[in-house]
Amino acid sequence: MSPIFSKKTFCLATVVLVVATQPGSAAPPRLRGAMQSDRQLTEQYPVNFALPTRAAFRAQFPPEEFKFDLAGLDVPPGEGGSVQALGAAQLPSLTGEKVAMPCGINLPHVHPRATEILFVVDAAPEGVLMAFVEENVAMQGPRAITNTVTTGQATFFPQGLVHMQVNMGCTPATMIAALGSDDFGVQTITTTAIAGLAYDENLKEGTAAAFGISQDQLIHLVEGFPGNPAAGAEECRQRCNIY
Repeated sequence: MSPIFSKKTFCLATVVLVVATQPGSAAPPRLRGAMQSDRQLTEQYPVNFALPTRAAFRAQFPPEEFKFDLAGLDVPPGEGGSVQALGAAQLPSLTGEKVAMPCGINLPHVHPRATEILFVVDAAPEGVLMAFVEENVAMQGPRAITNTVTTGQATFFPQGLVHMQVNMGCTPATMIAALGSDDFGVQTITTTAIAGLAYDENLKEGTAAAFGISQDQLIHLVEGFPGNPAAGAEECRQRCNIY
């Protein structure tokens, strides 16, 4: 057994980066079952989370709750695409999707309760730039583990470490991810962590000092953070004729 899985149960929690909807095209179909499961599970029948076995827990759900349409999502997009993650609160089998534009960036973020494995199903020859930043190590400076991952390759991001992905190609990339928890969690560094500190009246002074800037500069910085996923770097967008 791989050391990655030797001491924990690896639960299904897929995240898919699928072909982006181009301007003027029809909206992608809704993720049936998954997107509607909140209503189904709370209105049609109760869910008992205190059953003695996983088999007994799964027995509560009809077959359609284990089948998902991954053709697309009806999710409001950002400049770099769109992200939808579903967790244990919605489904016993977890699934999510990301819709990435060419050059799109999945902003730096962490999963506090899961390691993530990401497999590239289809990407341009330029691949997808993926990286995570190692934790603090005494007597060692910051270290980023960076790889360009192409079609048929995979990488992983350790639990709790900051990581990100950048589509370097001029066409959408399709990826599938698995996370080792049914409640993996996500915190985006810029728009959640830093913004949360900056907007707190008791913390913004210290946060500004940590960045070496004034409080006004801190708020200006935070207000300029793009939403996730973000549009790519100008160099990539120029190369791909994205204006």
